[in-house]
Amino acid sequence: MSFGRSSLTRRGALAAAGSAAALGLAAACTKENGTISDGGSSEEPQSAAKVTITPADGSADATAATEIAWTVEDGEFQEFALTDASGNAVDGAMHPDGTTWVPASPLEWEGVYTATVKAADAAGLVAEATSTFTVIASPGDRVSIENYLPGQDSTVGQGAILAFRFSDYEVAEDMRASVERRLFVTSEPAQEGSWHWITGRALEYRPKEYWQPGTQVTVRLGLGGLALGDGKYGEFDQETSFTTDSEARLLEADNNTKQMRAYLDGAIVQTIPISLGSDEPIDGNDARSFSGTMTIMSREESSTFVSDLYDYETDVKWAMRLTFSGQFIHGAPWAADRLGRSNGSHGCINVSDEMGEWIYNFVRWGDPVVVTNTGIDVPQGDGFTGWSLDWDTFKAGSYLE
Repeated sequence: MSFGRSSLTRRGALAAAGSAAALGLAAACTKENGTISDGGSSEEPQSAAKVTITPADGSADATAATEIAWTVEDGEFQEFALTDASGNAVDGAMHPDGTTWVPASPLEWEGVYTATVKAADAAGLVAEATSTFTVIASPGDRVSIENYLPGQDSTVGQGAILAFRFSDYEVAEDMRASVERRLFVTSEPAQEGSWHWITGRALEYRPKEYWQPGTQVTVRLGLGGLALGDGKYGEFDQETSFTTDSEARLLEADNNTKQMRAYLDGAIVQTIPISLGSDEPIDGNDARSFSGTMTIMSREESSTFVSDLYDYETDVKWAMRLTFSGQFIHGAPWAADRLGRSNGSHGCINVSDEMGEWIYNFVRWGDPVVVTNTGIDVPQGDGFTGWSLDWDTFKAGSYLE
């Protein structure tokens, strides 16, 4: 969703509720000695158009996430503007669903704003309505988010998923549609996509198919000041823009063959012997690698793995994270005898240090990794897991569908 200046193109009437007076044109007549000259009317014709604006004039319960709506009766909408108390124009644009006008950034707490709408009747006479409203004081109970969006101006892989979580707060189901309306994603070229609620805290967005190479994506999580229910409000907006790489990369790891294939633009460019999570429990815990489509969440040339579950601390090279719970692709020189033959890790995909370095240099954040035939599926939300669902199932997790 791109935001420009506050002047809008010509549109028809929009659904909304609220009230405001329709203003006519000022009369312009001449007088002599207190009488109207020529015995003519003292008023010029007024426009038949009637405009209603929400928030209503004089209201004082708007939030920083307030959107402006209006209706036009007996006329056609012409122009909208929003100004602050100093008369400065506020940037914004129509919501993609066409029902409201959305400021490009949260309004100021306790700020005073004036919305102006012009409309013309069938005779071309213009009516102008205004509504001046006040934003409430900043509420104390604000909810932050854990943001997993790509970095500004980054270049990412074709499987990049947009993900975030509310911090320590579950949004009730009856509030999720209003939250989702404030999550704006635009892509060039345009591609169908959807948000999916994993829980009341965790959301992911993905396109129907992998992003096309060279796609430019802009994201705004317009949550600042948004009512979330239970007297809680979003703490702030988050925005980023990124581009998908011109090359499409994919890793496929098959437990049956103990091999990983690397694809570049659909062609195999490397076959890599692997060892996956142990087929038998370790210390009473299921250690199998997850099956499903995950994505590269991070790349680390060196790292120290610490596991309380398995009580170990190990230095590794060429670590690429696949899940929040700690499954990685990484170099494992101690597993040389198992590579391509058997499993034995605590859930990670082991490769040689040589192949680990090759993969590290090959992949980007957001590249998809498909793991098959391990007998256990990746739990939704343990990493960026939306690609493990078919499109219809993923889209069904939206409250706007």
